[in-house]
Amino acid sequence: MQDTCMWNAPLSFRPLKSTSTPCSPAKPLVDKDPEKAIPLFWAAIDAGDRVDSALKDMAIVMKQQNKADEAIEAIKSLRTRCFERAQESLDKILLDLYKRCGRLDDQIALLKHKLYLILQGLAFNDKRTKTARSQGKKI
Repeated sequence: MQDTCMWNAPLSFRPLKSTSTPCSPAKPLVDKDPEKAIPLFWAAIDAGDRVDSALKDMAIVMKQQNKADEAIEAIKSLRTRCFERAQESLDKILLDLYKRCGRLDDQIALLKHKLYLILQGLAFNDKRTKTARSQGKKI
């Protein structure tokens, strides 16, 4: 009896891996040729392929290429297309980019906004923060 499992089929008949997405070719280029990786990340974002991951990776590559201002604008304009859970990591990247560019006012404004979210209990992916006690005092 012949085995009909598709994984035993010749290589030409096997299905493609799911990693053949627009974001996939950009990852190996980050170390080898960052200049070529940036347009591939843009293509992945335009195609809607893992927008949050592509945006974060592209911003980090831009930071390494001394294009922090472009990275800031990209994050600000595209963060609405990212998942809610990705917003905190985008904020961390933004804080780092603001620091690199010397944009202290923007950095302070973002930190104040994050503090407001913490006080409202909306930070940390909607997980409530716990009140800790130190020597009997609430902190």
